[in-house]
Formats: sequence, structure tokens, C-alpha cells
Amino acid sequence: MVDSPPQDTPEAILAHIADPQAANLDVQGWLQLMLRPGERLAGPSRTRLAASAARARTAGIPLTTLIEVWMTCGRATLTPTKRSPDAHVRLLADGARSLCTGYADGQAEAVRQRERQRSLLIEALLSEQPPEQVQELAVRLGVELTGRRSVLLVGEVSETALDRLNAAGALAAPQRGRIVAILSGRVPRGPETAGLGRPGLGITGIRDSFADAKRALNMARRLGLKGVVPYGDVLPEALLGQDRATLRELVDATLTPLRATRNGGPQYVETATVWLQEGLSVAATARVLDVHERTVRYRLARIAKLTTLDLQHADDRFRLDLALRGARLLGATEG
Repeated sequence: MVDSPPQDTPEAILAHIADPQAANLDVQGWLQLMLRPGERLAGPSRTRLAASAARARTAGIPLTTLIEVWMTCGRATLTPTKRSPDAHVRLLADGARSLCTGYADGQAEAVRQRERQRSLLIEALLSEQPPEQVQELAVRLGVELTGRRSVLLVGEVSETALDRLNAAGALAAPQRGRIVAILSGRVPRGPETAGLGRPGLGITGIRDSFADAKRALNMARRLGLKGVVPYGDVLPEALLGQDRATLRELVDATLTPLRATRNGGPQYVETATVWLQEGLSVAATARVLDVHERTVRYRLARIAKLTTLDLQHADDRFRLDLALRGARLLGATEG
């Protein structure tokens, strides 16, 4: 059995809907729109409906409730207006489109407002404001800042990166051509170059982590690294880069004999780099370089002879590693 149309009064409409949130809508105004003559909604009427839907979105009323109320108003007013069914459907469609448009605009504004709040909080977090003031702002915005947090600084702004970070539960927003993301859990990975600071406790820890992230991003850019680069991974390069003159002396003194064409050229530098990266494994180094293990052993022997370093001694390997890292850093800087 099909329900009979409700009477064309707000009370009858609300009783028919049986949704308490419908009481917050302008049911009387919607009925008046339906009872006006004409087969289409005029521009001001569509604007009025759209604004009503935007306010409903802000109040948390579902779009389905709006559409149900509008359609019920249409059923209740079909007979009094004496419109043809086709004309009435056209008017209903005009209203439904206006409600959907206004609701979507309300959603977009809510997103923009949330982004403004995030940006405001991040700006305060990274400023010199007293931590108590920043904490008060975070509480007003409903953001929890206790516990350990780390900062990820993405070197470029993109919707893809922001969506990835927001999906991971990060507090993220664009800041001065970069994305600042404050994380309490896993670090979402992406192709963009990004610096990751060490975790810190509370607002002071977040600020320290941001300083780390800036240094990590700067070093990653200089070295041409991609993806997420933790500060700890480039800490040696950051330290080396503080005294360029001494670093240049170390690099020249250690690597010049390996670079000479008559001694073998760049292949020795490459072999030494891969060998150290692969944990001193000859087999792994051979796989990476696509050469025989005997070739790797021969090159390591030549490296030891040309540099006068004992590669079995940790201090000598450390000197070689510093020189190779310094060469990459100087090359990236000068390039």
C-alpha cells in the first residue's frame, strides 16, 4: 500500500519524515516555494535553497534528510498547486539540484575552514609563541599534541601528497612552498623529496624535530636524494659540510690516487662506495656492480695500496667513508 501524501503544513511534513534533524530545516519556506505558481524555480529561489543546504551541512544534517524533506514537500503540494505531474517533477528537480549544489559548497567550505585551522596551528607550532598559548589553540581546535611527534617536511606542495598525509592521520598543511606534516605514527612514503626529523615530546619536541627535518630536506636536495630522508641518515654529511675547507683537504688527500686514470679511474671510487654500503660484503658488491667477485677483491687490494689505507682496520675504513661522503657532498654543492 502506498502512503498517502501528507498535508501541506510543516507539522505534517515533519511528522511524515520522523527525523528529528528535519526540524532544523526551513520546511515552511520550502512549502511556500512549492506553492508558488510556475513550472521552474526562479534564480533567487535556487540561491535560497542552496544557502539553506550549505547551512545544513555546517550543522551536520545529512544530504539525504534534505532531499527527503524536499521531495515530501513536493508530494504534499502537488494537488493544491494543480500543476501537471511533469511540471511538478521539473520544479522538484530544480530544487534537488540546488540543494545538492549548496551542500557540496558547504562541504568545500568546511574543508577550507579545516585547512585554515590546520595552517594556523602549524604556524603557531613552528613560531616562537609560548608553548602554553599554542597548547590552548590546539585544545580549541580539538587537536591532541601530547606524546611523541615527528615532523616531515615535503619539498613540494601537491594535492596527492596532502591527501596521503591526511589519510595517515597527520596534521599537515602547506607552508611557504613546502608541506609540514606532524606525525604520531607511521611515516607515509611518497616519491617527493622529504626530510624527516627525529621524534620529540610535546611542543618543544615538535619544534626540535622541525629543525631536524629542515636540515634533512636541505641535505637531501643537495645530494639529489628522493623519497623520505631521515635526519639520521644524512647526519654525517650535515656534520661534514660545516667545514668545507677541511673536507676538501680530506677528499683530495684520500681520493685523488683513486681518481687518476692511470691507476684505474672512477671504477675504484664506485667499488669502494658500494662495498661500504653493502656492509663490506664482496659478494653483494659484485652483484650490484655486475662483476666477478675476484674483480671486487682485486679492486679492493688496489684501493688499499693506492690510498695506503688498511681496509681491515675500522679507523681506515672510516676515513675512506668520510672521504667518499664528502666527495658526494662537495660535488652536489658545486654542481
